[in-house]
Amino acid sequence: MKTAIQNSLEIFIASVNYIIINYALSNMAMLLQSSPLSILFFASEIWITVMYWKDVYHITQNKIISAVLFICCFAAHIGMLYFVGRIVGTILPF
Repeated sequence: MKTAIQNSLEIFIASVNYIIINYALSNMAMLLQSSPLSILFFASEIWITVMYWKDVYHITQNKIISAVLFICCFAAHIGMLYFVGRIVGTILPF
């Protein structure tokens, strides 16, 4: 019972981290879309996605549950981009 609660909490924390980090990386990629640095932020999004998939699969040991969780988190990330919008700003030198 304790491991089920611990696994659920671990999946919840990993999911929230995935959504927030991917949202921030998407904002940076859109902010720098005319710069070659946007490629690095997009690559980081892909890397975070792969790491999230591996973590959730390692915890659940089930590809279907992992896929459903990934789709839900990806939809939440896209929903945040659509409804909250992107962060508008400019890059200022120090």
